[in-house]
Amino acid sequence: MAATVARHQAARRRGPRRVFDALLFGIGELLITAGLVVALFLTWQLWWTGIDANAKAAEVATAFTDTQVDSPKVEGTKHYDDPPEVAPVGYGEVIGMLVVPKWYGVTNNNMPVLEGIGADVLDQAAAGHYPDTQQLGAIGNFAIAGHRRTNGNSFRRIDLLEEGDEIIVATKDTWYVYTVTSHEIVEPTDVDVIAPVPGEPGVAPTERMLTMTTCHSLTVGEWGNDHRWITYAKFTYWMERAEGRPASVLNDEGVN
Repeated sequence: MAATVARHQAARRRGPRRVFDALLFGIGELLITAGLVVALFLTWQLWWTGIDANAKAAEVATAFTDTQVDSPKVEGTKHYDDPPEVAPVGYGEVIGMLVVPKWYGVTNNNMPVLEGIGADVLDQAAAGHYPDTQQLGAIGNFAIAGHRRTNGNSFRRIDLLEEGDEIIVATKDTWYVYTVTSHEIVEPTDVDVIAPVPGEPGVAPTERMLTMTTCHSLTVGEWGNDHRWITYAKFTYWMERAEGRPASVLNDEGVN
């Protein structure tokens, strides 16, 4: 009799334990499923979006370079006077090709510069021109944005740029050459970096500037949304494509 009672008591104790074990098993299954979903999402973000974006960029670049004046692979004549004016283009249309010699062999150093900064523009592995900033080569601030992570990683290696490095925009007939002056890390709300005089809203510009903006962090968990990396450059000279090209891209086979 005592043994029977003990068995019943043990069974009653095992009942809640079985429920608890089943609950733990269910939670474990959910965590595994969630982990797989996150892994698939990260794969899509980091891998597939890059393939798709780079394919779009290559298509745009090919179409644009077909319209460019041939540029012989000799060093061209540097012009220090006012550069040719660049006419505004419509949203999503091509302004030129961004060439960053420092990125040669490291990341894409020849990408389309499109008008606008919407996701549909930047997701094409392109640099996007802030519509409310000055035109390329004009007095003021020609400000552009690009992804640092996903969708082509356009500005991924912005951290490599140092004072004195060239940033070039090639239009159909002209090379516009800027030289890096500095960089800083700012809050996303610090929009004064794209003012006509960066950091000094309301001040009338007297120089031709270029500003690159992108996410700061490369950490997957943060997605780089906590701060912005800003690189500033000052206009140095321009060249006619028909006369040659900047010395910094003479040996770059990827630049038209």
